[in-house]
Amino acid sequence: MSGGAVRARLATLGLGLAALALAAPARAATFDAAGRLVFDAKATATQSFEDEAELAEGGAGAITCDGTCSYEVAGGGAGDELALHGERFARVSVQQAPFEVTLVLPAENASYRFRLWVRHARVVARAVMSYAASAERDDEAAYLFPTGRVTSDGWVELVSNPVSVTGTALERAVMRVEGTGVDLDAIEVVREGQYRGGSRCFGAFDPVCGEEALCVAERCQEGARYVPPIPDMEHRDSVADYLAARARLFFGGRFTRTRNLPAALDRMGAMHAAETPWQYWQAYFHGVRMLKDWHTATSLALSAVRSARRLGVCFIEGRADLSQRTWPSAPDRLDVLVAYTGSTGALGLAAGDRLVAVDGVEPIAWARSLTAQNYGYHVASDPEVDADVVEAMRDLIPTFARNFSVIRCDQDAGSCLDHIETIDVRSIPLASDGASGAIPSCDNRPAYHLANPPPGAANHRMGGARWRDLVVDSGPGEHIYGMTFDSLYGPMMTPWLVESTAFFRRQARGVILDHRAGNGGTMDAPQALTELVRRSEILSVSGFMAVAGYDGPEDAAEGLALFERFKGALSMTYAVGSADPDLELPVALIIHRDGSASDWLPHGMKGAPNVRVFGPHQTAGAFSSFYQFGYWSRMSWQLASGDTLTSDGTPLIGHGIEPDELVVHTQSSLLQGRDLPYEAALAWVRSRLK
Repeated sequence: MSGGAVRARLATLGLGLAALALAAPARAATFDAAGRLVFDAKATATQSFEDEAELAEGGAGAITCDGTCSYEVAGGGAGDELALHGERFARVSVQQAPFEVTLVLPAENASYRFRLWVRHARVVARAVMSYAASAERDDEAAYLFPTGRVTSDGWVELVSNPVSVTGTALERAVMRVEGTGVDLDAIEVVREGQYRGGSRCFGAFDPVCGEEALCVAERCQEGARYVPPIPDMEHRDSVADYLAARARLFFGGRFTRTRNLPAALDRMGAMHAAETPWQYWQAYFHGVRMLKDWHTATSLALSAVRSARRLGVCFIEGRADLSQRTWPSAPDRLDVLVAYTGSTGALGLAAGDRLVAVDGVEPIAWARSLTAQNYGYHVASDPEVDADVVEAMRDLIPTFARNFSVIRCDQDAGSCLDHIETIDVRSIPLASDGASGAIPSCDNRPAYHLANPPPGAANHRMGGARWRDLVVDSGPGEHIYGMTFDSLYGPMMTPWLVESTAFFRRQARGVILDHRAGNGGTMDAPQALTELVRRSEILSVSGFMAVAGYDGPEDAAEGLALFERFKGALSMTYAVGSADPDLELPVALIIHRDGSASDWLPHGMKGAPNVRVFGPHQTAGAFSSFYQFGYWSRMSWQLASGDTLTSDGTPLIGHGIEPDELVVHTQSSLLQGRDLPYEAALAWVRSRLK
């Protein structure tokens, strides 16, 4: 008997979110009395891995498993696990390249729901449609999620929402599955829903996309493609309440909860009135992004959709000292300047040029307005820190904007033009036109200053590289060393940092730490650096929220009581320094976009006897931990949780560590090829050499 005895039941999947798996769209495949799966008689396409000829490469329903991907068609033998339909199933044993099954769909425009059953692993599953170039249509996908139906022998049903397929322009359709050690069976495609061809759009706020799509990368992205089906009416409210409660009970510390949580919960409340899958899930994920915290994020497959246009420009915060008459600065906000460019895709822009508007709006305000549209939305916990959105600007503009306005400058004359130039986003070259190879990474460093640069430094593609050497400006006998590093992930970094501190003790008369793209990591890494520069001390305590729904201490006395209570818990204390620091060695730390463990680094360094912190503004203020929630098919989210209390009871979340010396870039300095924060750090170290 195939498929085993089936006891149809609703199961707890993924995170233990039982109700989340109770989305029950119209069922197509059914089970007979003997437990055998029966395809819908009206199915447009099916595949159950029974026909050897059909599975051969190049045939209808063919399997593709390229590169480091291996599979077998199993089942039918004595002792084999049972297939769901027929006698056989596909078993993917090793996979880095996707496993694909060809789907043959009619050459007509229609809406389909896609189904697949899997066993033994959680997967990323999607139906992918590739279109002819003449259709001027990007590839589209429909992602599949659990329905709650699970058989007694472990088969889990996955389903997509009904999505539109432009069959008249379709070149290829496949079911693509990413997962290792997973069984697959019973693929089914059934017509359901109304065909909507989608349309071109321009700019994040283009109304042509309506309420069921977002305009991303000049295309109306049908929201239903990326989210699970909406739960049954019986469970819809309980799922919404459960998810909102994760934020209400566990999110943040005092500052972020009181400032951001009420509006976020109000947005999540719209789930109760939602009538479509997109309305339902968009209300929740938009609400999560409205928490506006460095440790809080959402992710769908939609997060990875970006423009094919490549803007080869990196922006940085600074002061527009040469163009105030043409365009005055916004109050209480730094200007957005060009830090450096690549050899392609720069549109003639150069260091020192100024970005003054995007779609007619001040650039930072425009980027911060994209909470509903930008699934990669990421901001500092400290609302006064804009470094994350400025660093991301060169990708946000081609993906979400219609145009942007600049003031160009003349490097030879040392001045800027007296007029605004507005550039249409469609003038940014496409990657297919060769505008990708020389596009630089953006890391808030106008230049590098260490000897012997590693591969990738020319395009700022440092990635996880660790770079330690003499600074190029170190004079004879000065022995000024530097480190350029972005990660503080302990397993990779802490041993190297421990070795580096020992090296500096032996070799250096001064040190410059360049951490201007501080991606965070684990607490042991910044602690290791503090051992070089200060004596042992417990600076703060931190951790997950101790009591669900706790807003944090109302005053310093309550905060101090909590500090005293938890300072004895080793896992919660931030203990810095050592018994034998080198207090004669001057150490300068340069910061810019720094969060999480990269907040704790300046927190631990600042105040040491011979340390000085340089930067344009405070760090992200991400003084919390976080919970991660992972679901199927690239759906996940993360919620910051907890706070950090200093030894006087002050909560730190939402309040970044301020530099000892505020140093900002200017148009004048960038036109001259100068790096003012580095120059200030060098001058200070040089004045105090060991």
